[in-house]
Amino acid sequence: MHHMGSDVYKFEIFADYFQFILMDEKAEDDFSTIWTDEAVETMLAVGKTAICPGTLRNVDVNVEVEVLHSSPTIVDADWDNIVEASIDIPSGKLVVMGCTSYLPDAPRIEMNPGMYQVLSLAGGIDSIVDESEPADDIYRVYLWPGPQRPVKLIKHWRKSNA
Repeated sequence: MHHMGSDVYKFEIFADYFQFILMDEKAEDDFSTIWTDEAVETMLAVGKTAICPGTLRNVDVNVEVEVLHSSPTIVDADWDNIVEASIDIPSGKLVVMGCTSYLPDAPRIEMNPGMYQVLSLAGGIDSIVDESEPADDIYRVYLWPGPQRPVKLIKHWRKSNA
């Protein structure tokens, strides 16, 4: 269903090294430093003008990016992993790609330049048998204009053993 005032972009991205990238076209973030222990734990590495959602398979995965005017309403139960963050997109061009993709060839999403709040979601994780088998995992990122905010893990996919 297409909601008024939002645009959904769907990609199939080769998630090499169990991640994919959303970044400003002119981002200069150092990807080697943003994968902190916290980033590995939350499944989201965050730089100033780039974010790298983690994936659970390093094959082609389905990625959806939705650009909205205001924060989305999501049902936590529909998703396995939910993280809040923000990203600055000063160029107004958001690149979506795998970390070994070729930047000039990667798709761009045109958006208004500025700071965006981010909600990074992973779902369908229970469908994964092993990383080489097809699965129904899906990764969705919502972006909407808003001030910078710290990374916050809302829901974690790892089952607790408690």
